[in-house]
Amino acid sequence: MRSFNIAKLFTVSCLAAAVNTQASILDFSLVDGSGIFQNATVGGGTFVAPTIITDTNFNGGLDIFSQLSWGEPIGDGDQSNLQLISHKSVAIEALNTPYELSVITHNNNVLNGAFATLATAQILGALSMSSTLGAGFQSAEIMGIPLAVATAAVLGDADVPDDLVMPADYGSSLVTLFDIAFNETLNAGDCPFGNPRGSICDDFFTLTTDSGFPVTLDIMIDDMAYELFIYSSFDADGSTIELGPDYFTAENASTNLYTFARLTKVPEPTSVALLSLGLLLASRRKLKN
Repeated sequence: MRSFNIAKLFTVSCLAAAVNTQASILDFSLVDGSGIFQNATVGGGTFVAPTIITDTNFNGGLDIFSQLSWGEPIGDGDQSNLQLISHKSVAIEALNTPYELSVITHNNNVLNGAFATLATAQILGALSMSSTLGAGFQSAEIMGIPLAVATAAVLGDADVPDDLVMPADYGSSLVTLFDIAFNETLNAGDCPFGNPRGSICDDFFTLTTDSGFPVTLDIMIDDMAYELFIYSSFDADGSTIELGPDYFTAENASTNLYTFARLTKVPEPTSVALLSLGLLLASRRKLKN
C-alpha cells in the first residue's frame, strides 16, 4: 500500500510586502464556518471511519487549520491525511501579483491495504471581499452571472449551511464547494492513472466545483474594472497554474497545493481604442515602407 511522510506544520505567509501602509486594492476575509473539510467517506476495505479535526485559532489566530485523516497505519505509523490551512485575511496591495489564500498538504503514510481508504470529501470555502479605495468594492460577476446570484445558488446546496452568508452580503461573498474524489494506487505494477511525479505510483485527487476552477471574476472597485483570477499551483510563489481537475501527488512524500488570487486592471475602453489605433498606424507604416 502507499506510504506518506508526515509533513511538519509550517507558518504560511502572504506574498505581499510585510509592511505596507498604502490602501489595499482588495481585501479578503474568510467567512466563519468555512475553510474546512467536511462529509468525508471511505471505501475499498474493512471500514475505518475518517476523522476531521479543526483548529480555528491556528498560527496565533491568523489561520484556520483543518485535517482529514483516514486508513489503518502499519506498525507505529500514522494515518494518511490532507491538511488545509486557510488564511483568515489577505490584502491585495499590488496588481499582477499572486497572493496566497490557502494551502493543502497531502501527507502519505504506510497503510494496511485490507482497510478502507479515502473515497470522497468536500472543502467548504467562503471569502468576503471589500476594498478601502474610494468608493470601495462595488460589484462582481462570474462568467457574466452577478456574484449575488451565484452565491445564492451555492447556498442552496444541501451541503452548504444556508446561513453561512447573510443575504445582504451575497454580492460581496464568494462561496465555493469543492468536491474531492480521491484515488489510491498500489505501490507495485503499472500505474493505471499515469505517474507524472515519478514516485512508486502517484496518487491523485480531483477537485471540482459547479462554477469550475480556476475561476475568474470581473469586479468593479472604485469605479474601475478589474479581473480577479483564483487558481492553484504546486509552486509556493504561484508561478505556475494548475488547471486540474486532477492533482497528482507523489508516494512516500508530502505535497503542497497552494491557492492564489491575482488581480489585474482591465484597460479602459479609451485606452484600448488608442492602443488599437497605434497598432493599426504602425502596421500601415510598415506596409507603406
